[in-house]
Amino acid sequence: MANIKMEYKFRTISIFYFITVLLTLILVIGITGMKLVGIMESIPAFLFTISTFIISYLIASKLTFGKAQITLSNKKVEFLWVEKPILTMQKNESVNIEDIESWKYRTEFQYRYFKIYNPSEVITVMRLPNWNPEKDEFENFLFTFKKRIENLNKKRKRRTENLNGNKIKGTKNELIIDREEKHYKSNIGKILFFIYIISGVLGIKYVYNNWNTGNANIGIIIFGILGCLFYISKYRNLGNNK
Repeated sequence: MANIKMEYKFRTISIFYFITVLLTLILVIGITGMKLVGIMESIPAFLFTISTFIISYLIASKLTFGKAQITLSNKKVEFLWVEKPILTMQKNESVNIEDIESWKYRTEFQYRYFKIYNPSEVITVMRLPNWNPEKDEFENFLFTFKKRIENLNKKRKRRTENLNGNKIKGTKNELIIDREEKHYKSNIGKILFFIYIISGVLGIKYVYNNWNTGNANIGIIIFGILGCLFYISKYRNLGNNK
């Protein structure tokens, strides 16, 4: 079978560093500006606030946004920085597909990250949603990678069946697992599922009883309810996928 290579270029980001740098810059620029200028009228204050957000975003983007290229073949996955962000310690990585132990694709509201685990290195792609879907090929890579892993696991299952089910631990007959799916199918995932259901019900009851009281906690409770619903929906999609 021919070893067909596919190259993908897409923007990648360190979400933790981006949010941390963005909030820090907003506070520093905002506090410094108010100390230098003092209290401003409404229009200058509005323009200053907008400028602070824009400048902070541009600087944070420069420090944390990068452009990466992943080459996916039948034998290897290679991660290469095209434009490496300043605030990252991740190096260029290359791993044989046969050596991959597991992978994880996770979405948390508008954030997402993808990791490929092997014995010595971890290839990580952390990012925000697609800023430019026409140029960003991350979804294409993710779909193709999953198909490669599925095909490899099918071959490993056949090899295991040919050995009359005598699977030797530590051999390459072991399947490459989806860590997120494994979590939602585990006992911990099931316990958290019921905890989030109970928390969601209690949260809804609290909001219903205090809706007209003007309680400042209502917004936080609603946000927590949305988080519970998000986890419950993911559990139903992954945990019940037999």
